[in-house]
Amino acid sequence: MKGKKYSSLLGLAFDGESMKAVLLQRSGHRVRCRQALQVALSLNPVSSDPNLAGREIRNHLSEAGIRERHCVVCVPLQWALIVQSDLPDLPESDQRSYLELQAERRFPFALEDLSLAINRCQAPDGSRGATLAAIPRQHITALQKTLHAAKLRPVGITFGITSLCEFDSIPQGTAVLVAGNRGIDFAIAFGRGLLALRSIGTGHSVDSTAESQDTGEIVRQIRITLGLLPAGLQNAVRIARVFGAPGQSGPILAALQESAERLGFDVQAGNLGALHPALEGVDLPADASAECLAAALSRLLGRPTDFDFLPAQVSRLKQLTGRISSRGTRWLAASAAALFAVFGGLMAYQYIHLSRLESQWKAIEPQVKQLAGLQAQIRQFRPWFDASQRNLRIARALTEAFPEDGAVWAKSLEIRQLPDTGETVVSCSGKARSNREWLAVLDRLRKTQGIADLRFQQVRGEDPLQFTLTFRWTGGEGDGV
Repeated sequence: MKGKKYSSLLGLAFDGESMKAVLLQRSGHRVRCRQALQVALSLNPVSSDPNLAGREIRNHLSEAGIRERHCVVCVPLQWALIVQSDLPDLPESDQRSYLELQAERRFPFALEDLSLAINRCQAPDGSRGATLAAIPRQHITALQKTLHAAKLRPVGITFGITSLCEFDSIPQGTAVLVAGNRGIDFAIAFGRGLLALRSIGTGHSVDSTAESQDTGEIVRQIRITLGLLPAGLQNAVRIARVFGAPGQSGPILAALQESAERLGFDVQAGNLGALHPALEGVDLPADASAECLAAALSRLLGRPTDFDFLPAQVSRLKQLTGRISSRGTRWLAASAAALFAVFGGLMAYQYIHLSRLESQWKAIEPQVKQLAGLQAQIRQFRPWFDASQRNLRIARALTEAFPEDGAVWAKSLEIRQLPDTGETVVSCSGKARSNREWLAVLDRLRKTQGIADLRFQQVRGEDPLQFTLTFRWTGGEGDGV
């Protein structure tokens, strides 16, 4: 279980027809247990209708005020097929293949019908082995449908007892027992590896009213499991820790303490608060499930685990690709190849065409630079030249309107071209000896071709008379030079 880190997480455990839940919240380096829940279920989450079973789970969580969607689920160890295998001295890349071959030989199902987990362990004597645990894939699929109906998003599916064994607070050579409704789960942990993992069922609930032969049978099964270990490992187990509700774990704890001398190890009650420093000083509810707490805490702290049976999430694109038949895949591949060929041909043609244009440009580039320089000079000096001889025509028209004896003369002449309309406006200021001479000039200007909108802006004085007139030059052809 690797990947995203969560600030809060819900731990769930299904044991027969009961459900346990623990809600953990992380704040910095501390973890707080916000709520614990243990209820009986009327519907089995695997064999019953997933919509009805999921609705029942959601109702129980809602009644308890638990709204967290992300969860880690502990499934019963009775679901699993478990075998122990020796691990020969092989390269790391070949060990997985060897263990999968062992699972294919020793499990009564095909590997594609199982969800497989592998835990490797090195014993004190240096020998190496592996624990192979497999759950039928149909169980996992049915459980996922139920969780989806309960509006839950599982981030891991594991065993509660293996989550307890993965903490550093569990010393090497420790037997871990978890008492449940249908018996106990038993594991021997050495470091992060497991020397043994099995479920010991009693056929009915283990509680304070159980008869003595039930606990005696459990002790006998533990002794058998220890006896199956290699001789050098039987003495490596020094501590036994019993987890579970007091009514379930109490008889087991008492029976083991009576047989502690024969078993050869110290029997202790499991302390949930000692699992990790993040739980130090945290008040844990009395009904907090050890499996739920350990699984949720391990995932909340981002600790890796070998026992995760949650199938890898497949993207929708891969799902869609997998649904396409082989014939459709061939057609799709052929279409993609044809499209790639057409696109590649167009790109090649464009590259060749651009290369040819670049060669032509390099050939004419000197002439283009020379023409660009000439154009720049033309734009710079163009205002000083007028090919239409407009200014000369205007000056000629005014000169011919003025009398030759100098009775009327000009002092200033302004020729402007309006930027908006492009029309030429002429303004002329001058003096006249008499009003009669001035009026004669106006009369001659009105009759001159190319002059329009003749107006006098200012007339004052008598001898000499000062005037300012304006007109619009239309460029008449009759007065051309």
